[in-house]
Amino acid sequence: MKLHKNNQLNERESSILLALVECYIDKSIPISSKLIKNSFDFNISSATIRNTMALLEEKGYLTHLHTSGGRIPTDLGYRYYVNNLNYSNELDIELSNFIEYELKIINNNVDELLGATAIMLSKISKMFGVVSISGYQSSILTDIELISIQGNRVMLVLAMDTGLVKSIVLNLKINISDHLISKITKVLKESLVGCTLQEIQSTIIGRLSDAEMYDHELVQILVNDRFNYFNIDSNNSIYTSPSNVLLKHPEFQNITRYQKILPALDKTYLSEHFNQNFTNEVDKTLIGSENGDKILYDCSIVTSHFDLGKVKGRIGIIGPKRIPYLYIQNLLNKFTEVINNAY
Repeated sequence: MKLHKNNQLNERESSILLALVECYIDKSIPISSKLIKNSFDFNISSATIRNTMALLEEKGYLTHLHTSGGRIPTDLGYRYYVNNLNYSNELDIELSNFIEYELKIINNNVDELLGATAIMLSKISKMFGVVSISGYQSSILTDIELISIQGNRVMLVLAMDTGLVKSIVLNLKINISDHLISKITKVLKESLVGCTLQEIQSTIIGRLSDAEMYDHELVQILVNDRFNYFNIDSNNSIYTSPSNVLLKHPEFQNITRYQKILPALDKTYLSEHFNQNFTNEVDKTLIGSENGDKILYDCSIVTSHFDLGKVKGRIGIIGPKRIPYLYIQNLLNKFTEVINNAY
């Protein structure tokens, strides 16, 4: 976007821009000077508002869909609005109590809590809910099981102190008896339970090398591919809600525009996008082109950072750029507060 050399705003320009963005968020139609005049207490004429809107468009904050139509905010206009919001932690007390009650019911483990958060956040906000976490490699292994499926197939089940359970099917070249599986399981429990995944990755050889069954194919599979089996992949580090909630918004009722963003709602994509764009421990919002990928140019991502000690992360929503930013940020802050106090 090419900006006017002097894109600083005076008080009148700022007030009219903030009013226009707020009006557009509410009504989802291009905003005219007459509509601003009738909706806000400006002691100036519609003509003056119209001239100011023209200057704002020249400076890159507004654009128009049709020559004779009203204006809508650009990404720069939305950014100015978000940066100048008077943030508070005020949220309807009934809604606030509801969030606390619902999440406290399911806070028996981190995995369930964060999964429920993504779903509940989406239902309340009418946006796509997402929770991204880091620190799972520091999770402590609380249990490990080997379960015989049939003949040469064995399921490895890992349970973490965060509540996450990971299971993988191992295919052996030879059949293995239930008795031998039990013996190997006992050794794994004695050697690995209580360690973090990082510790297991770096010390499993030393921990198991003296075991009677160390040379068995099953043990060797776990040792040789330890960075895969004793690891939490990106899909297990992110929780999402159903995406069809976005169809309720005018911006995505065109099925082609909706289908365009679907790849960006994939867990693998989101994990990479969050890791690249949300690196520090602060609340952050990305608007349209700020996402750096054309697939998300029609979207905003609003996030809040949480810290449970052993697990840190970010909860957020993805929706159209025309979202109620103040309400959404206050909503995220409430979820963050409840999550931070859960453990």
